[in-house]
Amino acid sequence: MGAREDTVDERPREILKLIIRSYITFGEPVGSRTLSKVMDSKLSPATIRNIMSDLEEAGYLTQPHTSAGRVPSEKGYRFYVDNLAESGKLSKSDERYIGRMLAESETPEDVMARASYVLSTISKNIGIVIAPPMASTILKHIEFIDLGEGKVLVILVSKAGLLQRKLIRVADRYTQEELNRAGNYLVEQFAGRTLTDIRNDLLKKMQAERMLFDRMLSLLQAWSGTLESDANPDAIYLQGTSNILSKPEFADVERMRELFQMFEEKGRLVKILNECISSSPPEGVKIAIGSEMGVPGMRDFALITASYAAADNTTGLLGIIGPTRLEYERSISIVGYLGRVIGEMINA
Repeated sequence: MGAREDTVDERPREILKLIIRSYITFGEPVGSRTLSKVMDSKLSPATIRNIMSDLEEAGYLTQPHTSAGRVPSEKGYRFYVDNLAESGKLSKSDERYIGRMLAESETPEDVMARASYVLSTISKNIGIVIAPPMASTILKHIEFIDLGEGKVLVILVSKAGLLQRKLIRVADRYTQEELNRAGNYLVEQFAGRTLTDIRNDLLKKMQAERMLFDRMLSLLQAWSGTLESDANPDAIYLQGTSNILSKPEFADVERMRELFQMFEEKGRLVKILNECISSSPPEGVKIAIGSEMGVPGMRDFALITASYAAADNTTGLLGIIGPTRLEYERSISIVGYLGRVIGEMINA
């Protein structure tokens, strides 16, 4: 997927880098005269035009209009990102801001909510933090609360201290006393095990003592959609969707309506994010650009993600979503740094 560094000679590589940095900053096509001035006239506009033409022919640049300058293509951004210096460190001011914003967090949920806000405000894009998936969460405490009309609220506390809530619908009628007994039984018998293990164990027990476990399993089966899904939509922290409105490339009202609908459907968004990173190992910062996400509606976006580990060895996800002309160096540094900080804070 990434371009090898030796596929572009040194001078064209410098021109490509300057074009991408200019376009990231100003959002306007970059012309040869502008580049010649930036380079203190080391190269003439004519020479730069020839190099830009070669880069366009190789697929690294595109020309929106015949009279306009060039803009980076997806291939150009990928080459740029693959050849960034590895040592991108967070600035001291960003580090202080993150420390100040997260210092007053009292719960793991507060840490995640504040982290999504930090990602959004520093990057001026969309910040997202996703709690570890329920299926692999290790149980510490669970409660079922009857809300009437076939609705039950499930409150789960994981070994890592994460609190997750989920509203489920049940076909059978359960009294609150039954729900209390079910919660107490699960905590007494299965604390310290994952929810998937608990469900599988109950299935086995049910074969031997069907009547005893039937109703409890029925309750958990109503919840099985949550266990099988990519993440619990209630455990997603999303900030900064309005930041996208200020980007000139997203002035199309209809496209914005579709995009915001996708962000509102949190479960769908998590599925998309998981698809974007599923082919990559969880370690380190991952970058997906445009069509690499495999989602037509995200073709003009870039996604920078990192994972963080909770105390029970479950893994959550955080990241930045923005236009392809994202400020990559800074965003990569922020996401990598916050991934480490969130893991440390949740596990403290």
